[in-house]
Amino acid sequence: MSRVRRHSVLRKILADRPASTQEELVSALAEAGMPVTQATVSRDLAAIRAVRGVDGYRLAGHVVGEALPEAERRLAGVIREHAISVEAAASFAVVLTAPGHANFVAAELDGARPPGMVGCIAGDDTIFVATKSEREADRLVRLLCSMMEG
Repeated sequence: MSRVRRHSVLRKILADRPASTQEELVSALAEAGMPVTQATVSRDLAAIRAVRGVDGYRLAGHVVGEALPEAERRLAGVIREHAISVEAAASFAVVLTAPGHANFVAAELDGARPPGMVGCIAGDDTIFVATKSEREADRLVRLLCSMMEG
């Protein structure tokens, strides 16, 4: 069983539905003829950039075929729930979250791809969002602040 094939099957499983636990993924892979350990699933989830959200493990970003407005609505809910503050710093937007939530919020940002965003990097509670210019950073900060307010 190749790692590339296993990653492909794991992506398909997660594209169909989120998985509550890694053990659930171990079982799903075994049903697909790929017996693996929980440790292997853990490494594979990191390799395919899956994230753990409130609904379980899923692929980062929006699902293929999902309407972009849905990704934006989901981002708004995540920002409202997890963001503490948003500020501009040169051509960056800096988002502070509750500890441990930055990667989840960053994955939603990547999925929604707000206008002007180039990419983002997340730590434990801080996200640096690169934009094309200071003007785009200011625009993104206004958008994210409006999402925080609901």
